[in-house]
Amino acid sequence: MKLSQLFSNLDLAKALQDIVIKGLSSDSRYAEKGDLFFALQGEHNHGLDYIDALREKGVAVIFYEGNYDNIPTDIPTFKISNALELMHVTAPIFYRESLKMATLIGITGTEGKTSVAMFTAQALQKFGRHVGMIGTNGIGPLHDLKENTHTTPDFLALYRSIDQIVKAYPAHNEIDIVLEVTSHALDQKRVNGLSFEVSTFLNLARDHLDYHNTVEAYREAKERLFKEYASKASVLNISDAVGKDLFDNLSAKNDRPLFPFGEAECDHVNHLKISEIDLHAQGLRFTLTYHGKSYSIESPLFGHFNAYNLVAMVGNLLAMGLPMDKISRILPEITLVKGRMEALQLPNGAVAVIDYAHKPNALLQALKALKKHIPNGDLYCIFGCGGDRDRGKRPLMAEIAEEYADHVIVTNDNPRTEDEKFIADEIFTGFKNPEQNIERILDRKEAIVNTLAKAQAGDIILIAGKGHEDYQIIGKTKHHFSDAEVVSAFIHKG
Repeated sequence: MKLSQLFSNLDLAKALQDIVIKGLSSDSRYAEKGDLFFALQGEHNHGLDYIDALREKGVAVIFYEGNYDNIPTDIPTFKISNALELMHVTAPIFYRESLKMATLIGITGTEGKTSVAMFTAQALQKFGRHVGMIGTNGIGPLHDLKENTHTTPDFLALYRSIDQIVKAYPAHNEIDIVLEVTSHALDQKRVNGLSFEVSTFLNLARDHLDYHNTVEAYREAKERLFKEYASKASVLNISDAVGKDLFDNLSAKNDRPLFPFGEAECDHVNHLKISEIDLHAQGLRFTLTYHGKSYSIESPLFGHFNAYNLVAMVGNLLAMGLPMDKISRILPEITLVKGRMEALQLPNGAVAVIDYAHKPNALLQALKALKKHIPNGDLYCIFGCGGDRDRGKRPLMAEIAEEYADHVIVTNDNPRTEDEKFIADEIFTGFKNPEQNIERILDRKEAIVNTLAKAQAGDIILIAGKGHEDYQIIGKTKHHFSDAEVVSAFIHKG
């Protein structure tokens, strides 16, 4: 597309008008050849500080804001007053053809986003649809996910990702894209200009207070998905207090079909009622009632919360017009998400469960769930807390682990630039009886291997905090590390 077609309202020189651009970017790390690059004025740096990288990438033209001393002469440039504002106007226009073909399912909540996104994508694929994902588990077509650095990418990277997913299916013009929508993304307007086929709310618990400062601000950010963005339908967990409030508010507006779900009572016609949740050694079973008909659901997944995650997925599919009878039949086929209650059987009959639980409520739910899956045996909990993140949750997670696990091992997570011993010390402030069945083994591999060696038949070892991640961040450096690989090596050695 020529610049003159995209910016008919700007006073562009003739030489600029005829420049053809192939994409949009504002981060030099993700810029590509032929891009229009928006150079933003930051608090401490400027997009033009990375001009060498932009030259190497081969950007076609640079729009910059602010005052900069060394404007490049080898790349066409144009000064603008507000880059963010222009980006938000430009992206929906530049990528409009791909947006027309993309059906977006936006999922938000403190816990469960990644699981519900993957469950939804899996199910849509089973229905023969063409599916992409943007979230924690990667970006791209479902069959070819690439590593993602942010759960929800920055504004222009998100639009480019949608465009690339659509273009990965050149013979089709209807592509489902399941998108995890974080509170950061909503607060920073990364999803501006997008419309959703379905918007889904899972739950709200304490998280990201290092960014939002208060639970109220965090809640407000989450609610923007439902209050500020167009959506044809919404799926809402009414067993969660915030979800119930959203349901009541949206019901009063009456501007879209709603699919409330949970164990709470509700007289809405589309209520997805969960009842009779039973956790057993092979997974879980529950009853799901919809439109007066009850379905007995069997699943290989672990945890009470996975009944909710599965039903959130059901709501997404129903909101997209898929039939309940067919949805119920594929539910047993929905498989585990890597690093989400991922169970690995040990040779001696114990089970190691790898889960991403790195927040108080997530750890609570994981421990409570696993406790119910073991009628006999002990529950071990290996966990740490990330450095340079919300310090307030450290004693809370200790308190939870001590209450629900029989044995607790405090280890490293991603210490980042904080001292690992300091993080552990702050965790230990939350223990009432730290001398009883509580260990400190800061080397994460050693903590896992030692615990696996101790566990007996019937025991469960929860390895919490990192889940799917295959690295540890120590200082400012990523080091390869995978909980699953450590467990697998132990199994094969044994």
